Amino acid sequence: MLKQIICDKFVQQRVVFHKGLNVIAGDEIASNSIGKSTMLMIIDFVFGGDDYVKKNYDAVENLGHHVFKFSFIFDEDEYFFYRTTAEYKFVTVCNKKFEAQNTIKIDEYTNLLQERYGCQIEELSFRSIVGRYFRIYLKENLNERKPIQYFEKERQKDSIVALVKLFNKYKEIVGFEKHITELSEEKNVLAAAAKKELVPNINKTLFGQNQKSIEALNIELTKLKESIVSAALDIEALVSKDILDLKKKKSSLVTQRNIFESRLKRTLTNIENKNLNAGSELEQLIEYFPNFNIERVKMVDNFHASITSILKEELKSTAKEINTKLSILNNEIADIDKLVIEKLSIKNAPKYTIEKVVEVASKIKQLTDENGFYTKKKNIETSLKTAKENLDTYKEAILAEICSQINIQMSTLNKLIYSDNRRAPILTIQGDKYSFNTFGDTGTGTAFANLITFDLALLELTCLPALVHDLPLLKNIENIALENIVEIYNKNKKQIFIAIDKVNSYKKETGKIISDRTVLQLTENKILFIKNWKNNL
Repeated sequence: MLKQIICDKFVQQRVVFHKGLNVIAGDEIASNSIGKSTMLMIIDFVFGGDDYVKKNYDAVENLGHHVFKFSFIFDEDEYFFYRTTAEYKFVTVCNKKFEAQNTIKIDEYTNLLQERYGCQIEELSFRSIVGRYFRIYLKENLNERKPIQYFEKERQKDSIVALVKLFNKYKEIVGFEKHITELSEEKNVLAAAAKKELVPNINKTLFGQNQKSIEALNIELTKLKESIVSAALDIEALVSKDILDLKKKKSSLVTQRNIFESRLKRTLTNIENKNLNAGSELEQLIEYFPNFNIERVKMVDNFHASITSILKEELKSTAKEINTKLSILNNEIADIDKLVIEKLSIKNAPKYTIEKVVEVASKIKQLTDENGFYTKKKNIETSLKTAKENLDTYKEAILAEICSQINIQMSTLNKLIYSDNRRAPILTIQGDKYSFNTFGDTGTGTAFANLITFDLALLELTCLPALVHDLPLLKNIENIALENIVEIYNKNKKQIFIAIDKVNSYKKETGKIISDRTVLQLTENKILFIKNWKNNL
């Protein structure tokens, strides 16, 4: 909670706050320009806003740049800061004597407040939470018919999103929106590629024509394949018989070659045969066999040598004839091998048929690709449509739930504000539009009471940490209703800052509540600042 604000430009230099209701009270003559709304704007400034500098610029013009020292209490610990109008985009962290420790950017400061207040909501800043419901003169959120509007030109769609976020329901929608964004980007990429003729761009009619053409071409391709297979089978049958005959012939030739090679080997051996010098071996035999006739053996060996000499010329002639026959056989075997290889290579398939197959297959691929891009485009469009419908259905359910909670709470509060069974305000959200009113009652006082009722409902239902209601909201409400609103304010444990005057015009009990909860009393003679520039003084 906000504990205090100190400024040397204040007449009452230190303003101390407390839990629940905090009143900036005016006088009984409803004096203007004494600082009630300005003080509320300073409270907004302490909560991280910048409208005090941008919209209450007359204060800086007349007082010069000034410093606000302030502190918050969270879990019984007090945190001290100061912020200047000269460097309002920064906040200085202090010790309890308000001596500077370090300076942080305003975003870091509001993040700190958001964390300490326990209202950390994904994709919703602290200022978007509190600033929208700090309703102060000069701000653009005082339209009693548009309770969730932050500024005049804000689209209703954005206001609704902010409300959904405040109820911490938006994260449940993010998944749908992310999927829709991805599909939309994919659709745009495909459309851009088609526009640049990088991919085929066909319509439904051409898609149907392509499908028929693909079916016809597939039938033609099947027939062509069958004709090639049939031709191949016929050729294979012929080739199989020829190869079998060739293999038989080759086997016979190989057998003949083996016979001649064996004869040639024996012939060459005979031609190269030499007499053995067996004398030494024969002499050794005598040692073991003394009666061995060595002379008889030598005579036989000499006879064999003489025969070999006579036949050598004839053997050479025979070897030549065998080599000639082997050469002929090897050539015939090589020719057979060549014929077998040729027979095994099916070169006789019709060339025209092969070329036609390639042509038809290419055409099928082209048409299939064209239809594939069309199908992909239609699938994306269908998925995108379904995703949007799912999101709309889901959002409708969430918005209905939020409206129900708010309307039930407003009905409860309305019974406390009005004792004559008046209709409660109703918030209705349809898509990206919303309405807020009381059926059958368009009065100004009722409208502003409804706006306050709405804020009090949100204070109860959400993590909204505080409210600020300026005098323009309160002064149009009838006394009985406002007295009851003050009682509701007073019972709330969260901080509520209001500006009010003519306190004596209300009943005694209301006057006492206001008096007890007043943190700053301002009058025509006791204004907020030490300088009064409205009268050029």
